[in-house]
Amino acid sequence: MGRRKIRHQFISDNSTRRVTFKKRKDGLLKKLKELTILCGLPAFAIIYSEYKVGPELWPNRNEVCSLLNRLSELPVEKQTKYKMNQNDIMNMMAQDAEKKIEKVRFHKRSMDLGLMAMFKDLSTYGDYSDELNKAAKVFENKFKAVRERIKAVKEGTPIIKRN
Repeated sequence: MGRRKIRHQFISDNSTRRVTFKKRKDGLLKKLKELTILCGLPAFAIIYSEYKVGPELWPNRNEVCSLLNRLSELPVEKQTKYKMNQNDIMNMMAQDAEKKIEKVRFHKRSMDLGLMAMFKDLSTYGDYSDELNKAAKVFENKFKAVRERIKAVKEGTPIIKRN
């Protein structure tokens, strides 16, 4: 039986939210356990919730403490090498979007150069203004979509994918 698509938003019903939290937490811990077994690496989880007093530690308190001690013994550069906050993630997404814009610009320029190489003088071969206008609109729409995405990423607003 297939699963229905769910919308990721705050669950207002307290009992439904509690059940969802428990199921998803159990699923997350199961995946973490599988990762530690399959890849042979140490891992831990610290989960705070409104349903328990204090944090929930996985796999156990001793393992969490030993891994945290191991982390604290590393130099500060290695401790923070992969640490990212929301702003860092948004900046990375904006840089990716900028790269996409450059790629589209390069593609457009290549096509323009290809057209010029193919038709040295477009006027001698007929009127291609309609085709060129259509192509320009397609490119402009792509640029507009990328600009909107960059703006949304910089503002921190959710990005809605269009079908």
